[in-house]
Amino acid sequence: MNTIVKCGYRPMFPTFFNEVFESAAAELKDSYYKPAANIKESETGYGIELALPGFEKEEINMKVEKNILEITAGHERKENENEETYSRIEFNRSGKYSRSFILPDTVNLDAIQAEYKNGVLKVNLPKKEVQPVTKKDITIA
Repeated sequence: MNTIVKCGYRPMFPTFFNEVFESAAAELKDSYYKPAANIKESETGYGIELALPGFEKEEINMKVEKNILEITAGHERKENENEETYSRIEFNRSGKYSRSFILPDTVNLDAIQAEYKNGVLKVNLPKKEVQPVTKKDITIA
C-alpha cells in the first residue's frame, strides 16, 4: 500500500528484497502485479498516473474505502484459450494488477475523476476547499 504523502525514506536494496519476499508470497495466494505509478501534487489537488498497458477501460476498477484508493485491473482467462508452451515468460496476460494509495483527509472524495488513454490511467484527486477560519468573541458570564 502506498500513500501520496511525501516520504524521504528509500530502502537500500528494494529490488532484491522485493523479488525474494514477493515471489514467496505469490506462491501462497493469487499473483498480483504492482503497476508503476507517478504521483504529483499541486495547489488544487493530487494526480496519479498508473501504467496499465494492454488493458481495456472495462477491465480496470477503482474504489475508495476508508480513505484508501484501490485500483485493480485484470484479464479474464478464457476457457477455450490454447495453452502454449513458452521458453520464457516475462508478463502474464491473465495476471491481476493491484495498487492502493492512502489518501489524505484534504482530498475531496466526491470529485475524484479518472481517464484511461494509451495504457496510462490518470486519476485526478482534487483537494477540498479550505473554509476560512472565522473569529468569534465569546463573552464570559
